[in-house]
Amino acid sequence: MSARTGNDPAMWSRLIGQETAVRILRDAVASGAPGHAYLFVGPQGVGRELAAMALAASLNCPDGGCGVCDVCARVLRRAHPDVYTIAPEGAQILVDQVRTVRENAYLSPYEGRVKVFLFEDAHRLNPAASNALLKVLEEPPGDVVFVLVTESPEDLLPTVVSRCRRVDFFPLGPAEIERVLVTQHDAEPSLASWAARTGGDLSTALRFVKDPGAPERRRAHLDIPGRLVRSGPSESVRIAAELAEEAAAAVSALTKRQKDELARHLEAFGDARATGAARKRVEDRHKREARRTETEVYDSALRDVASFYRDVLLAGAGVPDDALVNTEMAERLRRAAAVADPAWLVGALERIEDTRRALARNVQAVLALEAIFMELGTPRARAGAR
Repeated sequence: MSARTGNDPAMWSRLIGQETAVRILRDAVASGAPGHAYLFVGPQGVGRELAAMALAASLNCPDGGCGVCDVCARVLRRAHPDVYTIAPEGAQILVDQVRTVRENAYLSPYEGRVKVFLFEDAHRLNPAASNALLKVLEEPPGDVVFVLVTESPEDLLPTVVSRCRRVDFFPLGPAEIERVLVTQHDAEPSLASWAARTGGDLSTALRFVKDPGAPERRRAHLDIPGRLVRSGPSESVRIAAELAEEAAAAVSALTKRQKDELARHLEAFGDARATGAARKRVEDRHKREARRTETEVYDSALRDVASFYRDVLLAGAGVPDDALVNTEMAERLRRAAAVADPAWLVGALERIEDTRRALARNVQAVLALEAIFMELGTPRARAGAR
């Protein structure tokens, strides 16, 4: 496989705090023989997918990844006909998805030099899909690169892992997240500081600064524990319904943006031979994005609620206010810590995490939310508390 060796750093400069990963990938592209398969390992929100797009752009851009040309723009929008995204259908990546990948992999690129196949949540490849992917990794076409993105490499088939070059990505600290928000997204510094502190990862923090309604929704989420205590478990049904409405509104707003993107896509491709297949890929991605957006609303709410209980636990342990996530609520948190049973708080955090994992597996969301909020509506007081 040959590739341009100029390897302009513009695309890579978007990745903050991942200097080692960037160096490995830029050197691979510059070598002219970047290899056929990579395993990107790290938590969500640290730039794994952005690195995959930077790699795809660097391999196909006439200027080696300038970040501003039409090729780079379409790669970043995931609208380039030679850049494919494979994501779980429900809880798994299925064998039929991988068979389609294999068929496409052995076709020549539509317009670029290299086809790039990005597997999101690659640890969700089911056994049949893993074995099907292994076959193409063992005999890869010369103009194809596979990128498997995961936070759980131990769940992948060992023989698949052994055929990939591993690149690790590490969590970003609040200072690095704040720098990205200010320098790359023109966020107002005080808002960027708040978003970096409360978001926990770059993707969530970015959503906070891009969405004017995010701070108010977060305040509403943080009030959920108080509402449950004041009104009891019966409030769980009302709260779950409110979150379902929030998710529906987010999906509706996304759908409007997707329609605009599809119109631009059709205008750009015209009658090119890739139009039909590329359009279907865009439409399939839109469906995945809608499901993911809905899940992200629920996950964000549960993370906010969990941050409240975690702060109460820390406040009860006597940590200073500046060590809390929700510093603006320090007085309220310390009042709650004076009466809350630490063991119950730990259990509550575990149950919230279980619910987040269940929602990621596409369980019935409203029922799952009602169940967890009913549990959280019966807190246990610490011994001796009044």
